[in-house]
Amino acid sequence: MGEILPFTSRNNTGFKAFLSGYQETNHDVTNKTLIPVTFHPHTKTILVQPHTTLFDAAIQAGFFLQSFCGGKGTCGKCKIKILNHQTSHTHEEISLLTSEERSNGIHLACKINVTSPLNVEILNYRVEDETHILNSHSPVNLALDSNVEKIHVAIPEPNLKTQLADCDALVRALNRPGQINIPLAILQSLPEKIREYDFNASVTIAGKHILSIEKGDTTSRKFGIAFDLGTTTIVGTLVNLKDGESLGIAARRNPQTIYGADVISRVNHGATHPDGLVKLQNLAIEALNEIINELSEKTSVKPEEIYEITVASNAIMNHLLLGINPRAIASAPYVPAYKRSQQVTANELRLNVLPQAFVHTLPNISGYVGGDINALILAYEIHHSDKMTLALDIGTNGEIVLGSKERLLSCSAAAGPAFEGGHISSGMRAESGAIDQIAMVNGDLEYHVIGNVSPIGICGTGLIDATAIMLKNYIIDTTGRIANPGENSIPPALRQRIVQHETSNHFQLASSNETQTDHSILITKKDVRELQLAKGAVAAGIEILLTEMGIREKDIEQILIAGAFGNYIDKYNTLSIGLIPNINPEIVKFVGNSASLGAKKFLLSKAARKEAHRINDFVEYIELSGHSAFQEKFMDAMLF
Repeated sequence: MGEILPFTSRNNTGFKAFLSGYQETNHDVTNKTLIPVTFHPHTKTILVQPHTTLFDAAIQAGFFLQSFCGGKGTCGKCKIKILNHQTSHTHEEISLLTSEERSNGIHLACKINVTSPLNVEILNYRVEDETHILNSHSPVNLALDSNVEKIHVAIPEPNLKTQLADCDALVRALNRPGQINIPLAILQSLPEKIREYDFNASVTIAGKHILSIEKGDTTSRKFGIAFDLGTTTIVGTLVNLKDGESLGIAARRNPQTIYGADVISRVNHGATHPDGLVKLQNLAIEALNEIINELSEKTSVKPEEIYEITVASNAIMNHLLLGINPRAIASAPYVPAYKRSQQVTANELRLNVLPQAFVHTLPNISGYVGGDINALILAYEIHHSDKMTLALDIGTNGEIVLGSKERLLSCSAAAGPAFEGGHISSGMRAESGAIDQIAMVNGDLEYHVIGNVSPIGICGTGLIDATAIMLKNYIIDTTGRIANPGENSIPPALRQRIVQHETSNHFQLASSNETQTDHSILITKKDVRELQLAKGAVAAGIEILLTEMGIREKDIEQILIAGAFGNYIDKYNTLSIGLIPNINPEIVKFVGNSASLGAKKFLLSKAARKEAHRINDFVEYIELSGHSAFQEKFMDAMLF
């Protein structure tokens, strides 16, 4: 299991910078027209425009509310309590909140519009919001053939006889064939610099482009950063480009999650708000800059010594990073603006490194199989493997790759947010307070909670464990029906955990006196169905690829599961609920953060970059929504 990095909300300076901009641009009115809202337990009061939702007001106040839908009123997670007066509940709130919650004045922040001064309690508020972020990966061989060169040169001094121009003198000293591009910013300072340096300098070149000119011999200092720009988390690795050593790793929760846990919610936000795309891009850039600054502080590397950056991400995330509207990806025929790797300067993206440094995105295979999956294939060289390999990265979308060096197929299954705790009654992300592991010990359940605190809810890995245990002990059947407590086939301790709640049977993981919230943590019939929908989509995607490849489950020789979620699931439980083919568990391998590893390979090797583009041309993408057999296989795969 890889190292875990904590994410702390009070250190999220990028989010604070975003909020500063939000406040400056969002209130072109006098204070007389604004309405005060006070948030507890921090007792922070802000002024908002009339009819602002409490969800948006909380963002303005600097609070992350639990939300998977980005404030659309469909996930039921942004729970707050209005303290100073009673407010009627909307139809959506009646559907998503229990009668007990409604009677206690609990509402969804996204469904309450501010029309008068409010005192609001944010439920389950935690000062330290610690999220598990995976930054390790299985070891692989890394080739070292960097695109960035640093050359120490003695520049010929001009004289009256030759009157050699400074540019020509520099190019002659480099002794490199072909055209050399000198950016205007470097050209403008060239005459002063080379004389200040006594015509003795180190020149950094990427391809045919001069990136910097430095005094003396600094050829030992050459650095880059490989980013995994994920939908939920962002990981940056500072790399020595001379020897390939990783010098430091830093991570953040992706602050774009305030506009939805999934990429489609963010696409919709960008499409429906005049400045939505700009806000989403700015949030990503601020988070990358936070990581750059942290890595610089942790090491002796100055930001201006970072000469190249690579970014592995899904197609929508790298469109948002570049400020390109990904709207066309969200609807048929799901076409991205580009697939090939994009190269821009750090200056164009306002990244706090050498302004002339190049930023490269890894190629997208399709609109829904992006550069992060290209990175997975590149990292573990699946396209060169003799073994029939099934590779998965499971999240709100389950990206799936099947094949070998002979042929590679890919698809994306819309699993929904259940694997990340979304649409689950007590669901939450894998952060402090989440039950992430459950096991049977001496005939009853024992659970582990992230942060070693009392539980608040359950994340995706815990949900899989709970479901596998319920299935094994006859608490649920193959259809997902929860048994009655009187059924004798169920072990006695587990039988007592079956409770009737609002006319349905639920399975209790933690009683109200065990939790931080004074509410029991339950697995409901709806929760089981949400998991069935998620695992059914992924399993059906696998079945489609097997059929298209003309092979059966038993022909799979290795299964690689990538990503943070995949790294923490129990493979035996995953097999038992039918998420992945029920074959020899020994061939299942958790490979960790493959996107970071692929981005690092792309950063260190020109040959790896060529391979990444070859992968793009080699991999065949299958669109499941248009496949004739998908619906039938999906319905079958929902059963346990």
